[in-house]
Order: sequence, then C-alpha cells, then structure tokens
Amino acid sequence: MRHTRILQGALVGALIGLLAVYTASCTLARPAQDTPPQVAIPLPTAPPANATVLFGGKAEDIANHWMKRDGSGPSAWKADNGVMSPVQGDISTKAEFGDCYLHVEFRPTVDAEGKTRGHGNAGVGLQGRYEVQIMDSFGAEPSAGGCGAFYSQKPARVNASKKAGEWQSFDIIFRAPRLNEDGQVVEKARATVFHNGVLIHNNQEFNGPTGIQYGQFKGEAPLGPIILQGDHDPVEFRNIWIVPM
Repeated sequence: MRHTRILQGALVGALIGLLAVYTASCTLARPAQDTPPQVAIPLPTAPPANATVLFGGKAEDIANHWMKRDGSGPSAWKADNGVMSPVQGDISTKAEFGDCYLHVEFRPTVDAEGKTRGHGNAGVGLQGRYEVQIMDSFGAEPSAGGCGAFYSQKPARVNASKKAGEWQSFDIIFRAPRLNEDGQVVEKARATVFHNGVLIHNNQEFNGPTGIQYGQFKGEAPLGPIILQGDHDPVEFRNIWIVPM
C-alpha cells in the first residue's frame, strides 16, 4: 500500500496536465480536421521523481539502457545535442516491463527544403509486441497506419499530429496482458494514449501483438522490452522515461 501511494504521488505531476485536457480532447473525438487540435503541453516534460530515464540526452543513457533489438550487442544509435538518432535498425531496452507509464518525445525529420524525410515512419513497441505508430500524419485522416494508431489494428480517435520537424510526445499508460497459470491470455493488453496532450486511445485493447514483434517475441507475456523502430525513416527521439506501475 505504501509503495502504491508513493507511485501515485510521483505520477501526479506528470499526469495532471494530461488529465486536465481530457474533457477538451473528448470533444475532439471526431474525424480528422484540416487543422489538427493543439494543446499547450510544454516539452520536454520533466519526469516524476521515481521514473527511470531511458534517454535523457547523453550517449551514456544509450549505453546503459539500450541494445540491439535482438540482444546481440550494444546499440549503434547516436546522441547529439540531447537528441537520439537511429543507426542500424531497431533498439530495445535492456530491462523488461509490464504495466507502466511511458513518455516518449519524437520528431519526424525534414530536409533542407522542409520536406519530410521518407514518411516519418517509426514506432514505439511496448513489450516488443504492441506498436504505437509514429508517422508524419499532419492533416491526414486517422487510419490504422497513421500516427498514434495501434499499428494495423486501431486508428487514433483524432489526429493530434504536429507538422514534421516539430517535437511531439506520446504519454502511454500501458496495462500488460493477464495470463492464467497455463499461460493463456485471459485479458488482452490495453493502453491509454495521449498524443501531444490529446487523448487518442482511452483504455483501448490491442487485438494482440502487432507486426513490430517480427516473429521475435512469441505469444504474449507479462513482461517485455520497449522497442524503438529505426529501420524505416529518420525519426529523432529525446526525453524518454518510464514508471513501472
């Protein structure tokens, strides 16, 4: 009980701004608009006291917390000016997590003419199995392949994307699947997701693992790593932290 109270207290500061926009975001739960909704969430967002900072801007954060997604060696991703950039494919956390609150800031990059490099395609993989899609989706209709979607399964309830080249954020409250003694799933994994402070999934179930598991993570499990995709388009990351719940 004491641990629960400490955890709740530490998360209040990080969640209060998101919950404050809940009512406003519910009114935005309609098809995509020409001008996506914008909510003033200051970035970077400071982590609560008991968060594990998976990337705070330093190369040593990558060395301490990340590895190649197959675990075969250290990550080749680079840190420069507080920003982490992909090199040689996906990366995975060394630690595994179950229920958690994950904060990720990301930026689809642009070229010298201001055009998106590729499609801004990347993703955040919870437990290595459940992807929340990253994509340059500014002004687009929500889809199962758009930014914030449970990839290939469920679109975001509203398009909250900023333009490529601007920093964006995901705040993901993830509930791991529940398994019985035989290892069978009795409750599916689910997540509440805020994109740039706008509620885009409200305690929504995943149908099951998405394509991000690449056949590497078989079945479903109570624990798994966080994966960042780096094998598609050049998307930058910063200020990544997690609180197990």
